[in-house]
Amino acid sequence: MRKNKLNTLLIVGAGALMFQSCGVKQAEQAEAKKPNVLFISVDDLNDWIGVMKEKGHPDAKTPNLDRLAKRGVYFTNTHCTSAACTPSRLSVMSGLSPISTGCYTNKSGVRNWEVWNEVTLLPAYLRQNGYYTMASGKIEGAACHKIEPKYENQKMWDERMSRKYQLTDEVAKDGAGYGGIDFFPFPMGGSKIKNEKPQYKGHSLCAGALDRDYIPGGKMPDELSTDWVVERLARDYDKPFFLGLGLVRPHVPYTAPKEFFDMYPIDEITIPEDPEGEMDDIPLYAKAIGFGAFEPGDERMVREMGPDYRKQLVQGYLACITFMDSQLGRVLDALDNSKYADNTIIVLWSDHGQSMGEKRSWRKQCLWHESTSSPMVWVVPGMTDAGSLNNQPTSLMDIYPTVTDLCGLPAMKGIDAESMVPLLKDSEAKRDYPVLTTWSYGSHSLRGERWRYIRYFDGSEELYDGLNDFGEHHNLAGDPKYKEVIEGMKKFLPEEKYEPTEKNAEFQAYKKRAAGWKANPKSMPVWLQ
Repeated sequence: MRKNKLNTLLIVGAGALMFQSCGVKQAEQAEAKKPNVLFISVDDLNDWIGVMKEKGHPDAKTPNLDRLAKRGVYFTNTHCTSAACTPSRLSVMSGLSPISTGCYTNKSGVRNWEVWNEVTLLPAYLRQNGYYTMASGKIEGAACHKIEPKYENQKMWDERMSRKYQLTDEVAKDGAGYGGIDFFPFPMGGSKIKNEKPQYKGHSLCAGALDRDYIPGGKMPDELSTDWVVERLARDYDKPFFLGLGLVRPHVPYTAPKEFFDMYPIDEITIPEDPEGEMDDIPLYAKAIGFGAFEPGDERMVREMGPDYRKQLVQGYLACITFMDSQLGRVLDALDNSKYADNTIIVLWSDHGQSMGEKRSWRKQCLWHESTSSPMVWVVPGMTDAGSLNNQPTSLMDIYPTVTDLCGLPAMKGIDAESMVPLLKDSEAKRDYPVLTTWSYGSHSLRGERWRYIRYFDGSEELYDGLNDFGEHHNLAGDPKYKEVIEGMKKFLPEEKYEPTEKNAEFQAYKKRAAGWKANPKSMPVWLQ
């Protein structure tokens, strides 16, 4: 009797073990079927891309970006939440706008620390839900690096390539103490601004071709980051992976190996147009922002460097774009040759745009098209229509819920972003609200399918017709004919949660500058008048 009972228990136990084993195996199989994610960020890339040739730059050579766009959906009307690295990347990683975090600029810090007990950074959330997370290059931004060590639930990466770049003494000297090792090398011999006007800040606004034997180890930081990702795509994984690549170029300084400069002969460079009277209808506060972060103003520095400097910068920017594009091509080749080609979502985005002299503005940190616009491409196997362009207004922070949605994960509660999956599934789907971009405290841009409305801290306004005036040369805000358009857009302006502090350095500078020009109009630089 006891023996029979024991046999019964053994049979039942074995069945339970078999059931448990099958359950584990099924769970592992289900996990393995989850899509991988190749997450590619680019620093300071505007719409100078081949597929945007009619509206971007006619000379841009981006065969691999074009190749990627032909595989999926290029969103032509995507905008950052803030036109600077730290707040923009924080929005991508959290799905929260600067209004919710209080992180408006690179220097303003993060005001709302409590939110990180409730909202998990994207890589950390994927990691907690069965993904193996890896990254190389510049992806997260400074705010994320401060948040991660403070909270146990915010650990982002299982593997992270070091961002330390080994500089030679010569390369370090030519950079003249510039912060951020992975933005090196500077032009051979140093920045023209630093060499000729050492009293000026902002010497990173420079360009130059690099000899391979000058570059430490013969490779740029982006090439090393790409090497790391290519090698990871050749490995085996027992989990779905989230693999991030952060490409630094075309961030300043505009330097790249010489072969990429050779593709853009200086005497054939097309300069962005600067129409007569371009600044006539621009509000004073907008000019205070467009002046730039450094004295005596970027446009003045460019003018003082000589008549060819503008061409040199545009040439350098284009060369850096094509250099970046070549790294993308290496990654796409590696993915295509891997076992993951058919089960990997690709999303490519830039943290914001870049101005190249439009409205006498350089760098980013404005609310005009060149600064807020960001390329964004999605390739979702079995879902996206190859080679489609989508003009619906989308925000970079929408990347967060779109990734979690596509990966079949529960939606993160309490975020500001909205999943783009309906737009990925249906090219005819519409969004009936504009995208918000905030730059410094109290100044906002709203971009819909057609209109851009800007309201500055002092209440001044701009309105542009993106359909008929893509370059935003004609401010329509003062025309009564468009009052109804403005009133409709105003409904989407946010309510501010945080008062500016001294940490909002940019805001304090703009406010002071605008007040000074208002009191003494002759003190405004002639190139802004």
